[in-house]
Amino acid sequence: MSKKKIMEEILQENRQANRNLIHLGNMTGLLLFMEGMKEAKKKKDKGAIFLAKCGLLIVAIIEIFLTAVNVSELLEKRKEEKAEREEEEE
Repeated sequence: MSKKKIMEEILQENRQANRNLIHLGNMTGLLLFMEGMKEAKKKKDKGAIFLAKCGLLIVAIIEIFLTAVNVSELLEKRKEEKAEREEEEE
């Protein structure tokens, strides 16, 4: 393997590790917002319920965006692999 390919693989692994950490943080945020919403419902605090709902919405939007980025990178990687295979066959 060339140094360039090795460096690209390391970069992809680092990016995936970063994404996994972001997903973990988002899941922790979801749990915190859900717990906050439960407590706010018990106390009937409408302001806290609204804030918790906004937080949940923001985390959901971030997760959707990250999923779209992951899918697009996966498609790009497959396209590159297909192009490499076609080059090797020629």
